[in-house]
Amino acid sequence: MIRFKCIYCGQRILAPDNGVGKKGHCPKCQHDLRVPKTTKDRPAISVDIPEKLQKAKETIAILSTAQDSPDDAELYQEKAGWFIPTYDELSLFLMAAILILLYAVNVTMREQIYKGITAFNDGRVYIMAIIFLCGMGLSIYHIFTTREKSDFEKKVMLFFAVLANAITGIAAGVHVIKSTDTHNWLLVFPLWNIINGVLLLLMLRGKIIDERCISDRDATIQEVIIGLIAVLVIFVFCNYVFNLHWAITFSICIVYTTSFDKALQSVFPGIMSKNADQSQ
Repeated sequence: MIRFKCIYCGQRILAPDNGVGKKGHCPKCQHDLRVPKTTKDRPAISVDIPEKLQKAKETIAILSTAQDSPDDAELYQEKAGWFIPTYDELSLFLMAAILILLYAVNVTMREQIYKGITAFNDGRVYIMAIIFLCGMGLSIYHIFTTREKSDFEKKVMLFFAVLANAITGIAAGVHVIKSTDTHNWLLVFPLWNIINGVLLLLMLRGKIIDERCISDRDATIQEVIIGLIAVLVIFVFCNYVFNLHWAITFSICIVYTTSFDKALQSVFPGIMSKNADQSQ
């Protein structure tokens, strides 16, 4: 038997050993979950539950509550850490969508990308650009399929997510500093953007951030529709109403894709799952 917690609401959950890798719904918040896998580098969260509890739960389905074992459960996360970012299918898809939209309508962005790539006479830059585009493509592809992501795919998608966040964060910070006439305490915000972007790149290079930062959870149609509508509204206001720099527009949209959507899912758990398993 395997015990773990829902990564969204903290509900204690119990699953049989043969349920490893299978999907189910949290009995409390109804989010899609995947039973933690056992691998060489990532053992199962825990299997040493009391014998009497194991016998009592032999007939459970893939997922069931385990509120009677509060001292035994552990929190299941893809990658724990206060500064460690995590990405799911929805946030990755929305990142890719907003980048494509910005590239299509923002001339400044296209010019800066072209100058940035051609400024380095190094083949590695082009290789990184290809990996970045592959990660973007996979982020779009996986929103339309329930196929399990391989570790290699997760690494490529992670490269895309980290590079997109780091470069736009640094670009937004530099733009704000250059366009600010006065030097006061407000400069801490663009400076933090730059520092955060550099930290992301360093953590990726140092393998502090790895494929475990990519969630296995499949996004639902409801999530995708709501996410796209919300991010498009934000984009229209940032890009056309307030005429913000492209990097700032992307950064603001990313705040939604990496945080606000999780809050929305917690408030409206009914938009979650129940469709993922039906599509298999």
